[in-house]
Amino acid sequence: MTSPIRRQYLDVKARHPDALVLFRMGDFYETFDDDARAAARDLEIVLTQRDMGGGVKVPLAGIPYHALDSYLARLIKKGHRVAICEQTSEPDGRRLVDREVVRVVTPGTVVEPALLEESANSYLAAAAVDGERAGVAYVDVTTGEFAATETPVEWVGAELARLAPREVLLPADAPTPPTVNGESAAYLVTPRPASSFAPEAARRLLLDHFGAATLEVFGLDAMPLAAAAAGAAVDYLADTHKAALGLLHSLRVYSTESFMALDPQTRRNLELFEGGRRGERAHSLLGVLDATKTPMGARLLR
Repeated sequence: MTSPIRRQYLDVKARHPDALVLFRMGDFYETFDDDARAAARDLEIVLTQRDMGGGVKVPLAGIPYHALDSYLARLIKKGHRVAICEQTSEPDGRRLVDREVVRVVTPGTVVEPALLEESANSYLAAAAVDGERAGVAYVDVTTGEFAATETPVEWVGAELARLAPREVLLPADAPTPPTVNGESAAYLVTPRPASSFAPEAARRLLLDHFGAATLEVFGLDAMPLAAAAAGAAVDYLADTHKAALGLLHSLRVYSTESFMALDPQTRRNLELFEGGRRGERAHSLLGVLDATKTPMGARLLR
């Protein structure tokens, strides 16, 4: 017979099947089953077993709650989505403690200072493709920066390479955006339901979020694919980090045709962001010019 706490965990996991669940139990966040195996491997912690009722032992690996940030950073760098399940009621010794997922941390929705690079934006991007055109939107949940554009589909890979997002949202049935010069993408691709990119649903979502009567005020009335990508980003944040939505006060539309794009190889050859044999920031043009005093200034200069 399965124990009540095991049933509680399985219910949480069923609602977050694609995330590694950190399940709070007292002074530890515990992981179970395949999540425990993954955590033990990627965090280099001990994999043990726990009796969860009926003589059934399941894999278990835990981390101290006060060390969450350091372990979370390592899991995110390994490409995991992490669902943090907290205790939401006080233990009274008589009934099972209530628990619920309070945050789903993904590479593109990180806000914890220990997990961020101060001098560079941490972008979440979304791409919506229809035939020969595509919409791209990006958001930085730490600053509230939110922008969208429409572009020829063959330019999507270059635009994502320019933005260097940590995570890209795509419809579940869509192919990965083309790479630039055959290089592998450095971002995590997160499949989302095609309904998240439906232009009409995205339009209503954006209007509701901004309290607007029309998308014309943002310049999106004639850019349905840009609106679809922007709506998909808002929809994803509503699922993973609702608090971040409060930072999105405006949406900027831009054109990729108003500037010259440099592909990753050209940027490396010019040593714009990385220079020297080891590709160090200090030996790049940015490193030479950067005399900024704050992380905000460093991001703006970059």
